[in-house]
Amino acid sequence: MVDLKSLDQFIGTLSKSDNTMEVAQQAFEFVAIPLGVSHITVDLNIPETRQTPQSEVRHVCVYVNELDGESETEIVWLEESHRTFENGLITAKVYAGIDTNWSNEERQLLLSAIRVFLIHIGRYHLVELVQKSAMTQYLTGLPNSGGYLSFVTQKMIAGELTSYNSYYFNLRGFGLVNRKFGPEETDNILRRYARTLLEFKLDDEIIGHLGGDNFVALIRKERTEQFLDLLKKTTLYGIKDGNKVPVALNAVTGVYNIDDSIKNPGQVISRSSIACSVARSLSSESFLFVTKEMSSKVYREKQIEDSFEDGLSNNEFQVYYQPKVDTDTNTVVGAEALSRWFCKGEYVYPTEFIPVLERNSFSIGLDIFVIEEVCRTIRSWIDKGLDPVPVSINFSRSDLTDEKLADQILAIVKKYDIDLSFIQIEVTETATAKDRGLITDFLNKLKGMNITSSIDDFGTGYSSLGILRDLPVNTIKIDKSFIEEETLTKRDEILLRNIIRMANELDIEVITEGVERADQIELLKRVGCHIVQGFYYDKPMSKTAFEARLEDKVYLRA
Repeated sequence: MVDLKSLDQFIGTLSKSDNTMEVAQQAFEFVAIPLGVSHITVDLNIPETRQTPQSEVRHVCVYVNELDGESETEIVWLEESHRTFENGLITAKVYAGIDTNWSNEERQLLLSAIRVFLIHIGRYHLVELVQKSAMTQYLTGLPNSGGYLSFVTQKMIAGELTSYNSYYFNLRGFGLVNRKFGPEETDNILRRYARTLLEFKLDDEIIGHLGGDNFVALIRKERTEQFLDLLKKTTLYGIKDGNKVPVALNAVTGVYNIDDSIKNPGQVISRSSIACSVARSLSSESFLFVTKEMSSKVYREKQIEDSFEDGLSNNEFQVYYQPKVDTDTNTVVGAEALSRWFCKGEYVYPTEFIPVLERNSFSIGLDIFVIEEVCRTIRSWIDKGLDPVPVSINFSRSDLTDEKLADQILAIVKKYDIDLSFIQIEVTETATAKDRGLITDFLNKLKGMNITSSIDDFGTGYSSLGILRDLPVNTIKIDKSFIEEETLTKRDEILLRNIIRMANELDIEVITEGVERADQIELLKRVGCHIVQGFYYDKPMSKTAFEARLEDKVYLRA
């Protein structure tokens, strides 16, 4: 007999689990067995929406009377439906023998049980959707980085990861699509692209969307060629002015042939992204496989990034000084401050760490450290009775986005109570209009503060002569490329003489860097450049060594 107690037992069993489907059989036994129910089915019909980019149609048997089994004389005695929040439909059907005879009370109790069950199913579906949303990119419905890494982790635990290749791909020239179709239709094109990718993948593969036009995938190795063919060109359509317009999407792809060196799931993304970055820099390449050299380079850069802040805190950075010398008198007239990093006793070359810091906007921390150290050192020299020389400090172009940088420099100089003439700020010339604007604003601020400035590596950009006209600089430092040829020609001499003449007429001082040979000195004297910097006189020196040089500034050489 079925009664309210049976209904309470049914509800109690359902409520003990978050997975309604798993406990349905056990719960329904309390009400279905006494009523002779043979089986109960559920049909899910969930439409495609923004929350559910893939529609879902499922037929599930949630209860079977294991004693009686199914009979050919069964009919549907009860059918009830429930609407989901995204306007989907969940329908339950109760089957029993054709000769079933329920009282009105029994029928109502069973109907109540079905309605409670449908509410639980709706709740379970909503919870499942919320959990899935946390792992899903909202626009395309593809797994986001969390969902993708969860899948990778499962394959890693199962020992199946080496059966796959990892892909990181970016849609080439997608900004043009956005300009042509507008943001709303561009989103629709991305959704169509996502559906095309989903149609390709197998159940044991995954394709994720990291946002924008960046995607990742884990595809079985034997399907590499087919997948790369799909990524090379996928033709879809966009709607413009009410018409379908063909859109050909092609991806730049990095591929990592997964091996047993993987130590954590994140490496599956990072290693393939390395190759994608390299492929993007090579316009002729649509895809590249990861090489050992690529991985080593990125690993080293990551080491540098992770160690930088601790390096500053632990005084691993030191400032070295390379003299600037007047060749007429062989006398030290200035110096350039250069940073050196001794990371846990290992010397890290500036050519390694400076580009990494500049790319990640860490360089400002180092450059501020250097000017502070230089000002502190000059103060100590003055206090010891030494006669300091002006010291130039390089600031990266990436630093110049900080509008308060010039104010910060002035504050540091004033903090140590040293004359502004002892400090010169160097920046490197650039070819881009955006960077040129930043440099011009920065140099104008310095000029207004009576801080001298210099352009480093003069002659390596595309508009060097324009710098002489446009930028308010006190000094230009001619790049060593003008004098590094083994044999210096008449053409070299004419070029240098005219640059120096124009600079001098504009009241701009000229220094030449990278001077290593006597013939270079001779040439520079002939063309009118008397201030040089380079190994001919000295390599960069420690603070102590340079301090000794200040005690006797004259080099005993011709």
